[in-house]
Amino acid sequence: MPVREGPKRPLVGVIDDGTKTVRFVIYEAGRSDELVAYQMDKTEVQPHEGWSEQDPLEIIHHIKLCAENAIDQLVELGYTKDDIVALGITNQRETTIAWDKYTGEPLHAAIAWNDIRTDSTVDAILAKIPDRNKNYFKNICGLPISPYFSALKMRWLKDNVKAVRRASRDKRLLFGTVDTWIVWNMTGGPHGGLHITDVTNASRTLLMNLETLNWDPILCRLFGIHRDTLPTIRSSSEIYGTVKDGSIVDGIRISGILGNQQSALVGQNCLQAGQAKNTYRSGCFLLYNTGTRRVQSTHGLITTVAYKLGPDTPAVYALEGSIAVAGGAMKFLRDNLRLIKDVVQDTEHIAGQVFSTGDVYFVPAFSGLYAPYWRKDARGIICGLTAFTTKNHIIRAALEAVCFQTRDILEAMNKDCGMPLAKLHVDGRMTSNDLLMQLQADLIGIPVLRAQAWDMSTLGVAVVAGGAVGVWSTDKWRTHATLNDTFLPTTTDDDRDARYTKWKMAVQRSLGWATTKKSFTMTGQAKRKCSMMTQQSIDVPSLPDSRKNSLFENHNINLLDIKSDKNFDEGVNSYVEELLQYSARKFSIFVPVKKRVTEHTILDDAEYFMSKKECDYGMCECCPPEKKVQTNWQSVEEIIENDPEIIFDSDDNPIMVERVRTAEPVFLTSALSMGAASLTKKINFEKLPALFKTIYNKISSPLT
Repeated sequence: MPVREGPKRPLVGVIDDGTKTVRFVIYEAGRSDELVAYQMDKTEVQPHEGWSEQDPLEIIHHIKLCAENAIDQLVELGYTKDDIVALGITNQRETTIAWDKYTGEPLHAAIAWNDIRTDSTVDAILAKIPDRNKNYFKNICGLPISPYFSALKMRWLKDNVKAVRRASRDKRLLFGTVDTWIVWNMTGGPHGGLHITDVTNASRTLLMNLETLNWDPILCRLFGIHRDTLPTIRSSSEIYGTVKDGSIVDGIRISGILGNQQSALVGQNCLQAGQAKNTYRSGCFLLYNTGTRRVQSTHGLITTVAYKLGPDTPAVYALEGSIAVAGGAMKFLRDNLRLIKDVVQDTEHIAGQVFSTGDVYFVPAFSGLYAPYWRKDARGIICGLTAFTTKNHIIRAALEAVCFQTRDILEAMNKDCGMPLAKLHVDGRMTSNDLLMQLQADLIGIPVLRAQAWDMSTLGVAVVAGGAVGVWSTDKWRTHATLNDTFLPTTTDDDRDARYTKWKMAVQRSLGWATTKKSFTMTGQAKRKCSMMTQQSIDVPSLPDSRKNSLFENHNINLLDIKSDKNFDEGVNSYVEELLQYSARKFSIFVPVKKRVTEHTILDDAEYFMSKKECDYGMCECCPPEKKVQTNWQSVEEIIENDPEIIFDSDDNPIMVERVRTAEPVFLTSALSMGAASLTKKINFEKLPALFKTIYNKISSPLT
C-alpha cells in the first residue's frame, strides 16, 4: 500500500467489473498509482457447451462488498469516504442483462460477451440479408453480425425466455450492458434509477449509429428491439447522477463510464490519432486511435467509439481487433492438458527452456476466431507435431499464438489506415511474462512498451470521472509521460515472415471444423408438424451439480412451454428439435405444434428502407410543395419508425400496409350498489353489442 506524501488530494473511486472479477479501486486525483484496491472473484456458469452466464445480483453484491473493504483501508492513510468526490465505472462490454423495471429482478442470467449460443439467431438474421452478407450494416454501426455483440443476445432472450417475452409485452422490460445495470441499481433501481449507458458501450451493441451516436431505427427494427427498452446514450465523461442505494458510497456522484478496453486506451495515454494499445487478458483487445475520423475497415476489423469526453465534445473513434482466446489458452494448458501448474510462473519458465517451438503451431480457436477472420466454424488445433515434440514446445507455441493473433490485427490495421504502427503499448495480467513480451516484439517487428501497472482500465475511467468534476485535467493527462518497460525486436524480417506464413497455414487448417446444423430459416426446409417427447424428459429435473443447470433455474426453457407458445420460432430454436429427436425415452407422446406466427421486421424488405432518401419522404428543398409530406416529422429516422408495416400473403410476397390509427377506446363506468359497498367496473364501449350501444346513445343524448 503506498504511503501518502504531501497534502491530501481529492479521491476518485472506480468500479471495475471484469469477466471473472469485480474490483473497487481508489486513486488520488492526478496520480496514476492505485491508492487502495479490493477485488472478489465472480461465479461463471456454463450450462451448455459454448454458453457462459453470470449472476447480475452477484455483481451488485460484490461491488458493495469491494467498496466497503477498499474504503476501510483509507483510514490507515488518513482519508475518509467523504474525500471521494467522483465515481467511475468500467466494465466488460458486450455482456447483456434483461430485467423488470418495476421489481428490479433480472429476468435471466447475464449472457457473457464470449457466449456463442446465438449462432442460430445469426443464421436467422443472415437469411434475410442480401447475399447473407454479415458486413451489410457495418457502414451504420461499424460491426459485423456476430454472436459477439449485444443485439443478438437481446434477440435470443426475447425468442427463448418466456419471462422476457412477457415483460416486453407488458412494457416492463429493460435491456442493458453491465454498466447500465450497475448505474440503474446504484441510482435508485425501481425508484427512479437512471437507465443510461455511454457511447463506448452502446457502440458494442450492433444497434447504435456511429454518426448520430443514437439508437438507429433501422437496426432496432431489424433485431426487433424496442427503443423504450434501451438506455439513453450519454457521453463518457459527465455527471450522470448520485448514488442512492444506501451503500457505503451513497451520495457520491457518478461521473465517468467507459468500456474496459476503451478505458485502457485512455489509461495508456493513447489519446492521439495513430497510437494503439493491446490488453492481454482472457482475450486480447487491440485498439488503434483514429481521432475524430471514422475508418470503415475492409479487412475484418470493427469501428468503435474510443471515448467522448463530455456532452459537447466530438467523439473519438478507434479501429479494434478482438481476440477471443489469449490467457484462456494458458488456462487450457493447465486445466485440460495438465501441462503446467501455475500459469504465471510455469509458462515463462518451461517455454524458456527451448529456443523455438520446433515448428509446432497452436491455434486456440476454442469458440471460433474473432478479428480479422470472424469465423464461428473454426476450432482449436495443434499442428506440426513430431516425435521430438515436448510439452515445452507446445507451451511456447501457445505463447506465440497470442503474438501471431496480434500481428493478424496489426496487418489489417496497416491496410485499413495506410500507416504502419511505430510502437505498441501493452497492459494486462499476461504482460508480466517477459518471454511473451519479447516474442511479441520479435513477431511484429516494432517496440513493445509495457505499462508499469498491469490494469490500465481502472486508471482510464478514473481520469475521465475526475475530469468531469474538475479534479483531474484530461488536457494535462494528454501530455503526461508514463513509465514503460521497452522490448525491442531481435529477429530478422525474413525469420518473422517465415514463421508468420506457417501460422497462416495453421489458421487455414482450423477453419470449417464446426459444421453445426443450419436453422430452418437458412435451409428453407418444411416445419415439422408434431414432435415426440418423453414423459421422462419432462418429469425428471437435472441433478443439482449438473452443468445443464442455469443460474436462474426458474427461468430455464421449458420444452412444453416453448412448443405451445404461439410466437415460437422453430428456425431460431432448431436445437430444441434436435433434443426432442435424440432424447432417450421409455415411451412417446405426441405434442401437436400450433401454427407459429412469424414476427416480421424491417429486414424483410431491408433494401427498400436502406435506399430511402429525403426526397422520397418529401423533406428535401428540391421537391415541389405538393409533394411535401403533411405530417411535420422531425427527421427521416422518425418517419422510418412510422413507416407502413410489412405483411406477407400466402405466397410469401411482401405487402406494405399503412398503420391504422384508431381513437382511444371509450370506457363506461358503472357503479353497482350492494348495501354499504359499491363496486366500480370499466366497460369498453366498443366491445358492447349493438343493442346496448343504441340504448346507451339514447339515454346519454340530451332531451330535445
